[in-house]
Amino acid sequence: MNIKRGKFGRGRAALAGILLSLSMLMPLTAQAAQTEQMPSQKGKWLSDVVAISAGDYAVYAIKKDGTAWAWGGMRDRGLLGNGSMVPVKTPVRMHIDKVKDIAGGHMHTLILRKDGTVWATGDNSDGQLGIGTTSYQPVLEPVQVTGLDNIVAISANGSQSLALGADGTVWQWGRKNSVHTPSPVPAKLEGIPVIQAIATGHLTASALDKDGQVWITGTAVTDMNPDRQWEPTAVQGDAMGKATAVATGSQKAAALLEDGTVAIWKSSKTYPTAGDLLSPTKVKHADQLTRLEGGSFSTFSSIKQDGTVWVWDSFMDENEYTAVQVEGITNAIDLANTSMREQYALLRDGTVMKWNYYGGSSKPSKPQLVEDSIHVEINGDKLDFTYPPALVNNVSYVPLRGVFEHLGAKVTWMNQTNTVHVSKGSMNVVINLYTLNTTINGKQISDDLKPFNENYTTMVPLRFIAEALGAKVNWAKEQHTVRIELPNP
Repeated sequence: MNIKRGKFGRGRAALAGILLSLSMLMPLTAQAAQTEQMPSQKGKWLSDVVAISAGDYAVYAIKKDGTAWAWGGMRDRGLLGNGSMVPVKTPVRMHIDKVKDIAGGHMHTLILRKDGTVWATGDNSDGQLGIGTTSYQPVLEPVQVTGLDNIVAISANGSQSLALGADGTVWQWGRKNSVHTPSPVPAKLEGIPVIQAIATGHLTASALDKDGQVWITGTAVTDMNPDRQWEPTAVQGDAMGKATAVATGSQKAAALLEDGTVAIWKSSKTYPTAGDLLSPTKVKHADQLTRLEGGSFSTFSSIKQDGTVWVWDSFMDENEYTAVQVEGITNAIDLANTSMREQYALLRDGTVMKWNYYGGSSKPSKPQLVEDSIHVEINGDKLDFTYPPALVNNVSYVPLRGVFEHLGAKVTWMNQTNTVHVSKGSMNVVINLYTLNTTINGKQISDDLKPFNENYTTMVPLRFIAEALGAKVNWAKEQHTVRIELPNP
């Protein structure tokens, strides 16, 4: 992962859900970037973002107002930090605020708040949450890491966690290498000078000192008995120079040098694969760079002075790597990469673009704007979702749990019959959670408005049911918002 000095902020999410049926809605997918369309669809795109980051399976964004948002994830892992165990396609709000930085690992997430404390969510089987215990039960909402304050940067990869103190000390917990027992509490990394930036790789840690020297520690070669380990070791070689930033992949790491070029090397390997360790080489076409980003797999991305984005893949051991341009981006300011070959760029206008890059002879796919979730307001109050709306055949669906209460209805869950009964005045809605057949006052609704299950979540149609309960539903296209008005009691 890339070393960052803190750039995130997040807010608390509330359970809610609602549905909409409007033909004017576009599919909930990232749309091809066409800036000339944005003024009339401004609310459709994820916006007001000031920083992005990613782990193996989840992506994170911080907005101007200090809230933080996440999408992607894995079931039963808590990567989104919003109390839910299911992955999502569009951003949901995390249950934490005043966030400065976020770092994603394999199945856990670190969060640095503006007060210098560190929080974590997700898998804790190797103690990577730093809360003093280990457990196979994931943590679904952020909890505070033990004993850390005055932290300025964080990094995560695999089951390892790192934090950088304002005094230049580095703190490490989780599975730091393949030999030592994972630590559930942060421990100071000894044997290195004062550090200005950190990055985690696969069972390794990289650190950039105040003089521009990169250091490596952790597992050098696995599948040996005992495994070969790095004591803190300086990365040197003809391709190296004074570094200003460092980034890591799974087994490779790279440094952005003060002349704007990049040096890349192999930090660890699985014995007896080929490839010399700590032997830096240059990346062709990677020059005039201002930013460098790694990831949890093998792809790297970078930003040039002109705001263009250049990427390369380091899966194979090469004498020289070649960066290729991501066409169509000229004003990038931040980057993020997942292990799923998805790459992201934050643009200067606060929107985010996404593309896929598989390395080899392939080129990056055409960048697309990342779409925001549909917003829902009831009598002017905005709802936050743990699972966002989904659009199917121009009908928008929202999670069953929590939605009807917001419409002023009484909800009764009947476990014996596996049904949900929703009543308000003379209106009675019954949903069979097994067959998903739905009746309103005994009359079955048509199949094209039938609820469905997605990611273990029952999704129901909003407009149809909301209007049946006496609500008035309108679609504000430019704001990408469903506005529901309930009559006075």
